[in-house]
Amino acid sequence: MSNKPVALVIDDDQDTVDLLEIVLTQAGFAVMSASNGPDGIALALEHRPVLATIDVTMPQMNGLEVTRRIREAMSTYIVIISSRSQEHDVLAGFNAGADDYVPKPIRPRELQARLSAVARRPVLSTAGAPAVGWAPADEDAARSAHLRRVVEGQSLGFAEDETLDEDEEGHEGRDGMLELGVRFIGSWIEFAGLRINPARDLLVIDDRIVDVDPEQVKLIETMLYSGTRTLTARQLVQRYRGSLDESPEAEIRDRKWFDYEMTKLLKRIGDDGPTPRWFLVTEGKLKLVRSQTEV
Repeated sequence: MSNKPVALVIDDDQDTVDLLEIVLTQAGFAVMSASNGPDGIALALEHRPVLATIDVTMPQMNGLEVTRRIREAMSTYIVIISSRSQEHDVLAGFNAGADDYVPKPIRPRELQARLSAVARRPVLSTAGAPAVGWAPADEDAARSAHLRRVVEGQSLGFAEDETLDEDEEGHEGRDGMLELGVRFIGSWIEFAGLRINPARDLLVIDDRIVDVDPEQVKLIETMLYSGTRTLTARQLVQRYRGSLDESPEAEIRDRKWFDYEMTKLLKRIGDDGPTPRWFLVTEGKLKLVRSQTEV
């Protein structure tokens, strides 16, 4: 019997099944498949796969119900595969218990990137010994807790921060973010086609994974939390680092860091043109661009 981790593909389209089998086999999985929901659930209960990919539109039982059934029974990492990628479709997938949502047509390299991003520790057997293969990454507890506080509208922890001008218009945190059209979906933060998963250091733009460093995901997260506030370079650095350096040379150093990191990040995500889509950076200050979908 193979000691490879098991991946389960539940999809009624054979071309998609063939593609996923290639991608998952190259990733080191033993792959099995089912063409409908009931058979897929039966295989999941029997083999307890590490990973399951589930199509939404299938005969007999739709993929959302299959996702709910599997999620109730086990902690398998579930990726929904669907040609539907509207916000309500993605939200329905996460509400059903999915861990990720991949739109069709599938881009093999991007799917591999998503799977690799959640594959950071060995699977533990029932005896506690490491088994061959991998499992979903543990969440960063501190950052996940921070995100939960933001979603709940709690303070960002800068109530006593004297670097903010109290007369300045705008709000940090949830209220300011929602005003701009930012949405919280599961462990994702979405803003006008830009999505980040802070716990897994993932950045997706217009349904395409963008390869960035974890530090850049954290920087985007920090920027999104600014809401409708305009932050100076020094204020942003304080929020990013969680502390304020009060040494005489710190302000100059913070500005240099801001200019360098922002230039690199904006170029990487394609937001460095004359009409910014998400982040307006001018003269050492940052402001989020209001979503055009908001009235």
